[in-house]
Amino acid sequence: MKTEAALQLDELVARLHSPDTPHERLPLGGFRPVHDRWNPRPAAVLIPIVQEPEPAIILTVRSRRMALHAGQVALPGGRRESKESFPLATALRETSEEIGIDAGMVSVHGLLDRFDTITGYRIVPVVATIDGTPEMRPCPREVETIFTLPMATVLDPDSYRHHRVTRGGHSHDLVTMAHPRWMIWGATAAILHQFHLKMTVPND
Repeated sequence: MKTEAALQLDELVARLHSPDTPHERLPLGGFRPVHDRWNPRPAAVLIPIVQEPEPAIILTVRSRRMALHAGQVALPGGRRESKESFPLATALRETSEEIGIDAGMVSVHGLLDRFDTITGYRIVPVVATIDGTPEMRPCPREVETIFTLPMATVLDPDSYRHHRVTRGGHSHDLVTMAHPRWMIWGATAAILHQFHLKMTVPND
């Protein structure tokens, strides 16, 4: 008999975009500029789900020495490198580089919608489970800390706060998440909120 976590995973996979969906065909959300000169750079993140001792998602805290998003909570991921298969190869490479999880331990299940950031990236989130109990090693140049966020927290609607902010005369939505230690906001919180909606909102 399948565990509750396994049943939840089966339900999630049924709601995801197939891993082989061309990224250009994925629905697009996130920041919308007021001008027509928008040309965001492609990036991918992994939503890595571990199942022991309880279902949880791996997150990182970026090094405070990074030029961009220093000290922020992030999913493992980054920009596409030329000629690599996108988004899967990008997400797996970045996860290996940032937290030391080899691609052979990752089982990819599907994709979420694309998300544009105000800093000019178009992110494709890749949902995957990590087989076994990984020994994670933070890359000292990029990652200050690795921690896990319980799946129960991610799926709880009360974990999220929605804000309307204005920058440069343009208003946009911002999502934050409650956490006892870390501030989770921006693209990371928005992508986790999309994951939450995929898991909890009934299909049409």
